Amino acid sequence: MGKIHALKKRIKLLFLSEEAKYARYTLYLTFIGLILRFIGAINLDVLADDMVYASQSAGIIGAKIISTHSNPPLFFYLTDLAYNVFGYSTFAARFWPMIAGTLLIPLAYLISNQLLKNKKQSFFVALFVTFSSFLIRMTFTEQSLVVFFFIFSGIYFGMLFMEKPSYRLLLVFSIFFGLALLTKYNAPFFIISFGVYALYSGLSKGHKFLTVKNCLLFLAILILFAFPFLSFNYILYNQKGIVDVYFSRLVHLNATQELYGGLGGQENSFFDNLFNLKNYNNYKLPLVTDPVLVIFAIIGLFSLYKNNRKVFSFVLIFLLIPFILQSAGAPLQKHFAFMYILLAIPAGLGLSNSLNNLKTKNLKIIALFGFLLITIYFLGISNGTPSHYFSKGPNAELKSLINYKVSDSSLIIFDSRIYTARSMWLATDKTYLNFEQSVPLFQQVFAQNMSAVPPMKVYFIECVVEDCGWGWVANNPNLNASSESFINSIAETADVVSIIESPSFNGNELFTGIPQEYYKVYSADLRIPQNILEQIKQSQSFYFVPYLYKNMNDYTFNYKTVDPFSSLLDNASFTIIILAIIFSILSLFVILYQMIKT
Repeated sequence: MGKIHALKKRIKLLFLSEEAKYARYTLYLTFIGLILRFIGAINLDVLADDMVYASQSAGIIGAKIISTHSNPPLFFYLTDLAYNVFGYSTFAARFWPMIAGTLLIPLAYLISNQLLKNKKQSFFVALFVTFSSFLIRMTFTEQSLVVFFFIFSGIYFGMLFMEKPSYRLLLVFSIFFGLALLTKYNAPFFIISFGVYALYSGLSKGHKFLTVKNCLLFLAILILFAFPFLSFNYILYNQKGIVDVYFSRLVHLNATQELYGGLGGQENSFFDNLFNLKNYNNYKLPLVTDPVLVIFAIIGLFSLYKNNRKVFSFVLIFLLIPFILQSAGAPLQKHFAFMYILLAIPAGLGLSNSLNNLKTKNLKIIALFGFLLITIYFLGISNGTPSHYFSKGPNAELKSLINYKVSDSSLIIFDSRIYTARSMWLATDKTYLNFEQSVPLFQQVFAQNMSAVPPMKVYFIECVVEDCGWGWVANNPNLNASSESFINSIAETADVVSIIESPSFNGNELFTGIPQEYYKVYSADLRIPQNILEQIKQSQSFYFVPYLYKNMNDYTFNYKTVDPFSSLLDNASFTIIILAIIFSILSLFVILYQMIKT
């Protein structure tokens, strides 16, 4: 009861105390940031990985696999949990990136306040994270925002530990880094950076926290959270001689290379990429998407270099080391979202100092209003993120239509010009085929007398723009011709259910051209036996993974727990994943609690 009373008192102080006003303002920013990210979650269109992760998360909890061929399992499990709560919707697929991206706002305030010891400056750091166009547009089905939430939470509690060592803080920050490790393979880049920063801080503080016992406990917790994907690769290697995508970049195995070929840059190892200068071009990304952030970050960095070398070193360590390692690992723009969080620290300082130099309150209001206008403008730039922030993208709209219109007893047939992963995600959790797959079905059905079979509602989805996600259909006239022929054959008897349009953009999504038809949805009643639907679901797969994990026999990365040791590894790993899910949910409240305490 005493702790509850104390918490109520802190909440009251947060909303009434003058001293807590910047923490209070940051919580207001957090609410605004949630709205901005919610808009992105329901509107943004899809990228290739976005669709793969969204579809391959569906059903993973029931499958109980302890890792995936591409990334550690936690994000997939969290996304499937969201599906179980909200249904197979675009919002559910992006729920965790939305929440994690939002909580980076108070987290940025907490980290900055710990570094700068200035609540006003920390508020402006949170302001930049709130309105960063790139961070807002990162609200799609991708691990980055989630892993960065865990990483920066670990960094924050790690700094608290370095300031006042205790086993409780050591446990908390180690768990956060462990959750990051179980989310995405770039987490070690930041753990290494934290180690360098801890060593740098320890040298200046006499190594009070850098004891062998503390280091061993930290490593033990990391290994515990790494246990699922380490076990997964160990069992796979023993049974099939293969490892997952990222392990294969570290160790080139013949069986793995034959399986992946040139997929995802497998022909080059991590160490090959490390010395390839072409991979280091994302340094200019913030300048393209958030130039105001960069301008004030430069101002702030000069100030930090002159007056606060410790904070300057913090920013430099966590910017440069992950930038180099990530550029060698996988140099996609989405993996560099951490730069915006780190640049926000000097940018908040730079903005705060600049506003202090303005003489009147009106000038400060005008400056902040101009900042918001520029932010809105750059929200229209989709560099490295999906398009359609200000209006619902065609895939988000089609997904909503399928969820609303298509019943479990219906069949969807997609135009083959729609990218396979896109079709798989759009259909989840319904039954679907593409045009080519449906031809044998119709030949079989029409060859038999189906007069006694009740009609089934069949939906046909046409890619009107001729290339929906592949990128090369224009160079394949045969595919275009066969798809057009199929559409012409069904258009005579089918009804048009919906026409989904998409505007053309003129450099910025604020300036749209004339909308054009993107998808056309038809429906027809055909006499197809209901019992064939489950067979169709069992037959579908993409990128090594069976649809909804239904046909595990065809799963390339399936393994057998044929001996007691592999069974022990499997059961222990699944238990760790479940514990990680619980810790992930609790972590959201931990950060909010820290804001109340501040």
